[in-house]
Amino acid sequence: MQLLAINGSPHKAGNTVALINELMRGANENNHHGEIVHLVDLHLDYCNWCGKCWNETPGICPINDGFMTHMEKVLKADILVVATPSSTRSVTGYMKNWLDRLCNSQLNYQVSSNKQVTMKSRLPIGKRAILIVQGCTELFQETIEPMNVVMAALEIPVIERIIIKKVGLTDEDTVGKRPEVMKQVYNAGKRLK
Repeated sequence: MQLLAINGSPHKAGNTVALINELMRGANENNHHGEIVHLVDLHLDYCNWCGKCWNETPGICPINDGFMTHMEKVLKADILVVATPSSTRSVTGYMKNWLDRLCNSQLNYQVSSNKQVTMKSRLPIGKRAILIVQGCTELFQETIEPMNVVMAALEIPVIERIIIKKVGLTDEDTVGKRPEVMKQVYNAGKRLK
């Protein structure tokens, strides 16, 4: 099974990546493999709602910034590990931008003669997702909701939601110093079938 982890944190060695790495370690023990994409490295432009990916070039975003090259990995992955720290009680800007680009380019919008809109995912059937959110507060519903909405719209079942509270306030309060947290994430990776 192929995993693709999407790191929404601007940090490539922080709490979010530590959680991703631990989940991948558990998955690797069952011969599942994957890679991490750091959104900070992609330099994605914002969706401008031009609508071309809906009908002119179905599923293909016309913005020439490497997003469609990245989409090749998304399409091949069996499981998307979508991970972000909480940023002002929402996903980071990097993650919000990625969710917008993914959802807008991969939804097939159809408008009937009576102006009824239906949406259908362009993504291959069978793709699943694991959502990871971490941060220093206990308020995470607002953070995970944009991820839930996009996964539902794209018909990607979320098989696990991992919410790690109260980490990252100090160097002493990292996920690496919370063995119960690391075990939880490792076990989630190990359970993958």
